Amino acid sequence: MKIVSVINFKGGVSKTTLSFHLACHLAKTSRVLLIDVDHQSSLSIVALGSAAWQTRVTAGRTVNRIFESFTNRKVAMPGAEIIVNNPMSSRYPGYSYYSNLSLVPAQFELDDIEIDLASTTMGNATISDWEKRTLLASWLDFIDADNNYDYVVIDCPPATKIVSQNAIACSDGFIVPVIPDELSSRGVTHFLSLVQTKIDGKLKQLKQDGRIDSAATPKSYVADTNLVAIAPSILKTAGRAASGVTNIHTTQLAQLRARRGNQVLDTISTNLIGVPEALNVGLPVWAVKTSNSVKARPMMTKICTELKIRIDAL
Repeated sequence: MKIVSVINFKGGVSKTTLSFHLACHLAKTSRVLLIDVDHQSSLSIVALGSAAWQTRVTAGRTVNRIFESFTNRKVAMPGAEIIVNNPMSSRYPGYSYYSNLSLVPAQFELDDIEIDLASTTMGNATISDWEKRTLLASWLDFIDADNNYDYVVIDCPPATKIVSQNAIACSDGFIVPVIPDELSSRGVTHFLSLVQTKIDGKLKQLKQDGRIDSAATPKSYVADTNLVAIAPSILKTAGRAASGVTNIHTTQLAQLRARRGNQVLDTISTNLIGVPEALNVGLPVWAVKTSNSVKARPMMTKICTELKIRIDAL
């Protein structure tokens, strides 16, 4: 099983779009669990539709329960009941094209739980800090994810707080979508260092200081999370330009490649209209027959194919 997080501390860089399409692409041939840990719940609403998502929220069957099991000891660690199998079938009855795809939805109150996680300590402070950052890894062990899924894709919020740290703690690799402008491109270097020193590094220190032995370490915990790729996203197209995108994005993309080399995906994601159209109806571009979606298919296919190769190499 390979676990990857799609993450950046900036919002609006296409994390949800990439997470959804990557999971759907992988689900064509493999068993995939898609986990939403972004309190905005955009991924959950896209995949389930508003009505089915609200039903899950009302029933309390969301990813929130995993983190509430730490902040509220009256709440037990959930099992597979928070997983929705073939989520698109809730909106499209009988739709089985992505029957290999499963989803753990989020809900808005996850942002409140983030605050509670930061302020809650149970027993020894060091061990408590370790446990609150490995809740997602523990849950994956609890549902035997290693035997039930081939891939896990985690859509993270635009922040690197405790919920995001949980995602990194159980991820073999992470993908960073980025719009190639001066600020975003320079921020990538800082973000990569942040993952290595402030997330992976902190967890290693907590494990050492807390004397966490192998029996108390979740099997899904990953000590060193590798960069899968930097994914250039939402570039503005320019039909007459040789590169196909605006001059500023051409320049900034070249600078990003110069700084980060082969860490940057070969294929870029442009602001083609068909992608948001597909998300609006809760399907990947491959499953939508509008002319705009058809135009966007080759781009999304190339991106996801390249990412799969990189993920499999982890």
